[in-house]
Amino acid sequence: MVNRRNDRKPAKIRVTPRRAADVTEYRKAELSTDVDNGIISEGTSYAGSRLNRSNPTVENAPLDSDRLNRGAWLSSGDKTITETRKKVSLINGGASKTAVGAVAHSDTYLKTAAAEAARELQKTAASVGSVGGTAGTSAGSTVERLAPEVYSPLFTMANLNLPRDRITINAWCRNFFLLHPIVRNAITLHATYPISKLNIKCQDKRVLQFHEDMIEEMDLMGALGDISLEYWKLGECFPYAELDEERGKWSKIVVQNPDYVHVKKTVLSGDPIISLKPDAVLQRLVMSNNPADMRLRRQIPEKIIYHVRARQDIPLDNFNVSHLKLLSSPYDVRGTSIIVSAFKDLMLYDKIRESKFAQADSMINPITLIKVGGNEDGDYRATQEDLEFFREIFEEAEYDKNFKLITHAGVKVERVGYTGQVLEISGDMELIIKNIYTGLMVPPAVVDTESAVYASASIGLEVLRQRYFNFRNMMAKWLVNKIFAPISEIQGFYEYKNKEKRLIVPEVEWNHMNLYDLQDYISNITGMVSSKQASVQTLYRSMGLNYEDEKIKMRQESIDEAIRRREEMALGTMTLTELRSLDPEKPIMEAIDSREREAEPAVPPEAGMPAGVMPPGAEMGAGPLGGLPELAPPPGGALETPPGAGAPPGAGVTPPLGPGTPGGAGGPGGLGV
Repeated sequence: MVNRRNDRKPAKIRVTPRRAADVTEYRKAELSTDVDNGIISEGTSYAGSRLNRSNPTVENAPLDSDRLNRGAWLSSGDKTITETRKKVSLINGGASKTAVGAVAHSDTYLKTAAAEAARELQKTAASVGSVGGTAGTSAGSTVERLAPEVYSPLFTMANLNLPRDRITINAWCRNFFLLHPIVRNAITLHATYPISKLNIKCQDKRVLQFHEDMIEEMDLMGALGDISLEYWKLGECFPYAELDEERGKWSKIVVQNPDYVHVKKTVLSGDPIISLKPDAVLQRLVMSNNPADMRLRRQIPEKIIYHVRARQDIPLDNFNVSHLKLLSSPYDVRGTSIIVSAFKDLMLYDKIRESKFAQADSMINPITLIKVGGNEDGDYRATQEDLEFFREIFEEAEYDKNFKLITHAGVKVERVGYTGQVLEISGDMELIIKNIYTGLMVPPAVVDTESAVYASASIGLEVLRQRYFNFRNMMAKWLVNKIFAPISEIQGFYEYKNKEKRLIVPEVEWNHMNLYDLQDYISNITGMVSSKQASVQTLYRSMGLNYEDEKIKMRQESIDEAIRRREEMALGTMTLTELRSLDPEKPIMEAIDSREREAEPAVPPEAGMPAGVMPPGAEMGAGPLGGLPELAPPPGGALETPPGAGAPPGAGVTPPLGPGTPGGAGGPGGLGV
């Protein structure tokens, strides 16, 4: 601090030990100039110091003299400035560089300041050693001792990079499913293998046929594939079944995007409250005045349009919507995908792959290193002109297939490649891939047949089969309770058993799921069928066949075989001319023998006459004889056909019988005209 009282009397400079290190170089030079010019003079630096000496007195004073008390300013020309800087450097933590001067202190103050500095820097250690075990130049290093880090799996660097919100987690799962081959194969296996074939059974054939027709109309097997894939990929699925109220059956099942579904549930409540947040497409469709959008808006229920315009979530009825979820804990509200457990290994896999991309970009061609000249004394030393000369030579010879270079021993050409220079990561990749398989709950033998022997993976396959059984049971329970039971109740499919009214609901049957050698399994089942220990239907179901369908097909095949034998017999009785006249695209007709002709039923006689006998007068157009009562003529003579009514006159119209008709009573017969 500088105190300028007036221009006549020189001001006194006060410099404290702590402020001495903070004075800038420019300020120190300015203070030194002012001291030399007499503008300011050295004075009290702090309490207890009363120094007012001229520069020559201070400069000539020895370091340990009593005349140098605490706080004396030493200019840069002082002969003892070097030793003084060392002590000042110790106090100020090593900042010994002073351009103009420093502050001299007494021995008592130096000891006190050194003790305080040692306490402040007790975490810093200095070590001095020799090189190679012999006396040499010593070197110092500073080591900072920090407090030990407390480990927490929640705050590791890998965990800090993981997503936290559900939408980002789902985006990661979709990305790994689309781009990672192991993830895609494993998830597809989980989604398709357990539910490859759906069968239902019911004692009431009428109810069974109704539900089978509904399954075909709504494409339930396709919907089950979408539901299963969404369940294993994202850990949860929201299928929404649309009801055809006129026919009383489900029309289709739509899988909702879980990113826009909100679920509210407490530990004390029963059914959850599920609502759907309108996406940008639905909002634009509802608010748009475009004629095409208005036509599409007519297909949306008014209730949904009302909630979208009110900017509210659309409530979903629990009768239509379901929530299938893969839980990590029983109290979780939302499901968790199995891909999440492999996020860290998938991240490391991607990082290593990115490093290999960078290496591949640099390893397009090996580097050509041309050395001209040597380093030893007497060796050829190339000039810049020589280097340019050799550069031009090798550029011209780049595409010369028979290039030769004749020169001295100071030229060397080397090809620097990457053999042995690239980091080996095969062991790391094997461990990462193994962890990915484990996280996705699939044995490597199922996806990659080369990674393990299939027979040796029997334990892992059995565990996988048990997991698939649990998934099947969950899907069967959902189908019975949410798909079949509501429709049976709407249709009134009830039965009375022991004076109790019961709802008729079909049961779900899945095909046999075998992850082992199918030949051995079928052989064992066939042996049990032969010994009457298992039914033929069990054998058919184990092979993925329907017993009733196979019976119908076998019956049809038997009929076709019998027809084929009879056709061969018929061909043997035909003449050569008849054989040549046959059409191969038409069935072969069997010749009718006399016995078959006699067995044919006779043609019934017409009007009581024997078969094959024409009634008398038929050639002349007379009517039939015998048994007919006499018909009186109509009033006014013969019957006439009115014009335009029926057939025209004379065109196949039988005239009415008159009184003289043969077989009648009375006078001469004849046709009425």
